[in-house]
Amino acid sequence: MMVTVGVMIFDGKGIEAGYIDERPMAPRASPPAGSAVPHLTRLARRVYFIADVERLGISLKQIYILASLRDGGALPQQSLCDLMHTTQNTVVAWLNELEEAGLVERLRDPEDRRKHNVVLTRAGALALDRAERELVRLEDEVLSALTSDERAQLRKLMTKALSSFSA
Repeated sequence: MMVTVGVMIFDGKGIEAGYIDERPMAPRASPPAGSAVPHLTRLARRVYFIADVERLGISLKQIYILASLRDGGALPQQSLCDLMHTTQNTVVAWLNELEEAGLVERLRDPEDRRKHNVVLTRAGALALDRAERELVRLEDEVLSALTSDERAQLRKLMTKALSSFSA
């Protein structure tokens, strides 16, 4: 297979020089024998490419935050920092976006007025439901070559592998 390579040099006023060349395409490097990491990386990139906000209605990180609130109930902001493995400033910025969209609400903790608990709103629950339904369709696309038993096994293995990071 051939690939076209071109270079143009600009001098600020226009093209100063340039060339186009046809070269054979370099062969794709093979992953190290037995390594699953390149395959996992390619799969993750594919998912991130097609799981955009336009398709899901919200971002993947927003899905994670909203699902955490649905599953855990009202959570202190610091708990979300721990869940998301990020700083207070970053979580506050993310929560600002979600609050402006009406998907979450921050309420003062009645036991400690210095703290805020984050709760999922009705609109947030609906947005999460829509996004999760679309994620099922997305999974069907991405994993179409696998049987339902293979998908279940993959989920189980990924959950097991990720459990070592939860500490």
